[in-house]
Amino acid sequence: MRTCILIAGGDVTGSIVIPEGALVLCADCGLRHAERLEIRPDVVIGDFDSYTETLPHGIATLRLPVEKDVTDTMQAVLYGAEQGCREFHIYGVFGGARIDHSLANIQMLHTMYTKGLHGILHHGTTLVTTQSPEDGTQRYPCFDGDFSIFAMTDTCEGVTIRGCKYNVEHITLRNSFPLGVSNSITAEAAEITVQTGLLLIVQVRKPSPNP
Repeated sequence: MRTCILIAGGDVTGSIVIPEGALVLCADCGLRHAERLEIRPDVVIGDFDSYTETLPHGIATLRLPVEKDVTDTMQAVLYGAEQGCREFHIYGVFGGARIDHSLANIQMLHTMYTKGLHGILHHGTTLVTTQSPEDGTQRYPCFDGDFSIFAMTDTCEGVTIRGCKYNVEHITLRNSFPLGVSNSITAEAAEITVQTGLLLIVQVRKPSPNP
């Protein structure tokens, strides 16, 4: 399964790890982050209403119309899928001046799931991803910080949480009430299962202290 590293235009802190053989894409002004981190993308995709500098030579560019039905980031995901990628690590998805883009990027994870794609949103040390019934029981290693679970679909039934401060068996989560916010992992790993619906998994990891 080929991996895609996608850099969007929100806040990017820390480093970005590029696995060997990964497809590296930038969405519009995500190119600025790549330039700052000395990452050379394979393709830059966008309408370039945010990145107004001269585009670098020698890098493939896919220019999009300003008026369109998808964001630059979503279009970059679709391009990556066309290139055979199924796992996406997406940076620069939160922060900045556009809270609507932050919300769009969370919603994008649901769209990706319907297309058989797995997305992980990175924001500093925070990870945001989804879990479906097809994933079976998923283990999330213990970390120092908050571990929250939300319903992305109207309801998520048969939710079981083990290895956390607040454990439950076969409950229903609804996207109208944030019951699963602010848990913490107390065992070696949390074990999460959902029988129907799509969960949003948020790991707000505290940064490691400086040595």
